[in-house]
Amino acid sequence: MAASHQSLCPTPPAAALKEAYVGKNIQDVATPAAIIDRAIVKRNCSQMLRSCEALGCSFRPHVKTHKVLYGIPAPPSTIRRLAQLSKRLQPGSVAVLVDHPDQLRHLEVFKEITGYRLLLYIKIDTGYHRAGITHGSLHFSELVSRILPEEEELPYTEFCGLYSHAGHSYGRSSAIQAMDLLLEEIRNLQLTSAHIRKLYPTRVHRSMILSVGATPTATSIQNISQHYANDSSQPTLKPGQADTLDRYMRDIKANNDRLEVHAGVYPFLDLQQLATQAGPSASTLSTRSTISCRDIAMTILAEVASLYDARDKREALLAAGSLALGREPCKMYQGWGIVSDWNTTSQPTGRDSCWQVGRISQEHGILDQIPNSPDNLAELSVGQKLRIFPNHACIAGAHFGWYLVVDSDLPEARRDEIVDVWVRCWGW
Repeated sequence: MAASHQSLCPTPPAAALKEAYVGKNIQDVATPAAIIDRAIVKRNCSQMLRSCEALGCSFRPHVKTHKVLYGIPAPPSTIRRLAQLSKRLQPGSVAVLVDHPDQLRHLEVFKEITGYRLLLYIKIDTGYHRAGITHGSLHFSELVSRILPEEEELPYTEFCGLYSHAGHSYGRSSAIQAMDLLLEEIRNLQLTSAHIRKLYPTRVHRSMILSVGATPTATSIQNISQHYANDSSQPTLKPGQADTLDRYMRDIKANNDRLEVHAGVYPFLDLQQLATQAGPSASTLSTRSTISCRDIAMTILAEVASLYDARDKREALLAAGSLALGREPCKMYQGWGIVSDWNTTSQPTGRDSCWQVGRISQEHGILDQIPNSPDNLAELSVGQKLRIFPNHACIAGAHFGWYLVVDSDLPEARRDEIVDVWVRCWGW
């Protein structure tokens, strides 16, 4: 077997990293570095799990050490590696998506390696058009008939259900819009499930999992409890949405199917998620009902390298660029990251300092004032450490081999102390 990426370029052992970092102040570590606030992660995760429990559905994180669903239809060359991963975990721990009949023949090798079947979902396109198939498309009937032949299921796969991903929800700007997309996803998978049962009434022998979501649509279900609490200060659902969701849940159960919600970046959140305004804040300190910078768990620690007060507008050189922050845009502003008020002289304004990464290159960024922000721009100095909220935490995090963990629930004197190191899983 070919060597893996990880074996050829291994990450330092977790124990060695913890010995090097735990107990230090983040002011004293080399930059750039990825910082995770454990307290915020816990709040965001707890809020998501409580909401799914209240709705009566299951929840699937996009990445989970004991249950892995490959997030796009798997390239054939990955199946052997997924089989080896599954052997290290347990039977039933790995699942893949398919959206074309030609993908099925490449899955046989999984059972040859593991001795058990590979879990299988049909990827349904509900409007994002990245991957997936629709029940009215050319290959749908052929795909289902091959997954569910007349005699029994394929001997090397186990059909679990339908999966969709509303990635286009990132383009929406309110909780109401996010809920509309979630309802559209659910209804689409319900219709697809009914279509399969109509085409092959004797071949579906178990309930289907209908898996829907993306972080904006998944977090929008957190507004249900607020809706029923009659909090009308800022409506997060429009009339009829809660009743429609309730009806869909009853219909799913009546058809012997099960609803599953999935999401990925919800523990960390980022500026792209803030721009969607899809979910409520989990922070008790937030003055807003929707998510704010106080709900973002990931920041990138970076250092001020120079100051440019004589330019047409005040600017500063940040020793972190696209290799630390990523280069993904955010629809709510034109920059590449927002500087938090941590370690600055500014008065707190919702956890930002009025500085943004206005321009970016590979190794550095240029800080300038966020347009239309208050005039209390924080004073900066050469060598000052700053924490930057990233536009997209998934992209920013991928540039680091490990995360330095702090905890804002600790006494104030210890909030900048590194309490743990989380080593990333990585590789293609």
